[in-house]
Amino acid sequence: MGYKNLITTLQEHTDIVMTVDEKSNFNLDSKPVDGICTNVRNNILATVNADCILLIFFDPIKKVIANVHSGWRGTLQKISVKAVDKMVEQYKCNAQDIICCICPSIRKCHFEVEQDVKDSFVMEFENMFDLNEIIEEKIFGKKWNIDTVRINEILLEKRGLRKDNIIDCGICSVCNSDIIHSYRVEGKGNGLSSAIIGLK
Repeated sequence: MGYKNLITTLQEHTDIVMTVDEKSNFNLDSKPVDGICTNVRNNILATVNADCILLIFFDPIKKVIANVHSGWRGTLQKISVKAVDKMVEQYKCNAQDIICCICPSIRKCHFEVEQDVKDSFVMEFENMFDLNEIIEEKIFGKKWNIDTVRINEILLEKRGLRKDNIIDCGICSVCNSDIIHSYRVEGKGNGLSSAIIGLK
């Protein structure tokens, strides 16, 4: 493996997941893609964040991997589920075999939003979730905290992943901004953290 096998994309908070085979052009940096999956050995999939959720997937049976960037917009669009769908449809994976690791990201304790974003989550998930589990009212109805990590966990469980195969590191990027990059702490000019997964 080497730098020439490193596959990155132009992350733009989409719900687009692409597959990469041996004949693919590895230079995906100009394409608005937020999820990548492959079954090719020596391919290295990388995503970056500074508060958004990064999820890495591995099917040890079919030997398939995926790497997904899911900010709050990606979570609304259920990109984590679309990555699982791609693994199942393209590579014949069984959802129950897939392991998902959730990397450091902003957590409910610091993901504070205003009414427009809150309303988007209510509209999308009110018939799927107990909203009291994922949305907490703050400051007398003017601000809300949303648990986007928990939303992804529930979405993946509903898609068929086993609960014990969804592994959350539990690390908040804002609470740990001394060692992990956070846009909400650093502002413009922020650094980026990365999640990397590859098949040997």
